[in-house]
Amino acid sequence: MGDVLKRTVNLIRSLHGFPAFQSKVKHMLCSTALSFLGPAFEVVGRHVPEFRKEIESWEEGRRFALRVLPKGPAITLEKSGDMIRYLGKGLKSPHITLSFKNYDSALPVLMGIAGSHQAFAENRILVEGDLAKTMEINRVVNIVNAYLLPGIATKKVLKRAPKMTLRDYINKGKVYAGLVPAVVRHLI
Repeated sequence: MGDVLKRTVNLIRSLHGFPAFQSKVKHMLCSTALSFLGPAFEVVGRHVPEFRKEIESWEEGRRFALRVLPKGPAITLEKSGDMIRYLGKGLKSPHITLSFKNYDSALPVLMGIAGSHQAFAENRILVEGDLAKTMEINRVVNIVNAYLLPGIATKKVLKRAPKMTLRDYINKGKVYAGLVPAVVRHLI
């Protein structure tokens, strides 16, 4: 059975145009994941006090971007007041840029299969800008992941999954309820 599966996969991979198709699918997956992650920062910022506490010491106007190299999707976010605003797709003069080296480096992190700490340890992410501020950003990304991903995934993705109280689960429900409207608002 294993040999049949291997031959089938190899046959599919050898089809004319398959690498281009595979690259487009990976681009689409990364772009979709980033389209949800950007607005998720806003929604989590509205409902999670821990998130607001983490960013209160940040300087006003700190911009950071997440992107996939070489020509993959990117999003830019900015600290504004006690929130982080999603500025949209593309690089918009960020102070700090977190760049995944390629689609294969980005997909496990963006799909909730591996954590950002693992990607940093495996040198899958390049950083342009202040490294100390990058670690602050990484902590905020972990808070967002804790409220976006189901409990089983957070145990795998985060170094230490947070202990969720009843209030945290209520906030998680609010994040889920507010995410789709936020994504739609940014698409329009």
